[in-house]
Amino acid sequence: MEKYVSQLIEDILDAQRIEDEALEEEKEFDIEDHFAEVERYISGEGEEQLGDILGFKKIQFPPVERLNDEQMQSISEAFVQCLFSWNITAEIPENIPISLKYNLLVSTLEKKVFMQISGFIHLEFCHYDVETCPFGLEFCQCKDFENDFDDMDTIELKDGELPF
Repeated sequence: MEKYVSQLIEDILDAQRIEDEALEEEKEFDIEDHFAEVERYISGEGEEQLGDILGFKKIQFPPVERLNDEQMQSISEAFVQCLFSWNITAEIPENIPISLKYNLLVSTLEKKVFMQISGFIHLEFCHYDVETCPFGLEFCQCKDFENDFDDMDTIELKDGELPF
């Protein structure tokens, strides 16, 4: 399995977007292109499956039962690096178990994304509902979000005073 994991990591790193190509695209990008890109995004035109963009299928990634923590960590780090080269970031808490992180990252291959020329795409897994949080109750950040709102409810303001 170690040889397969090494080859997979190499393939992931080879799938990174070439920086010179990205810079060239951005250089030629003007305000009219920006508005056209926004229109395509709003209409849903141009969405592609992330796996097609990167050239991977979910089946290429071994199940967690076949990997040890170090292998999952190495694959995950390469995958995050590859995503970042494409201006994509996966919103995953740092403290979750590596098996959960690995599975969430691999699941992104089936997500449809709109590849934009400027800015970043944020892949979110949580919809701020504690009951359905994919990170589990122990690692859920939703409850922190809800606690912040509860704290805001207890702030007493004087007439005309802003809460910030």
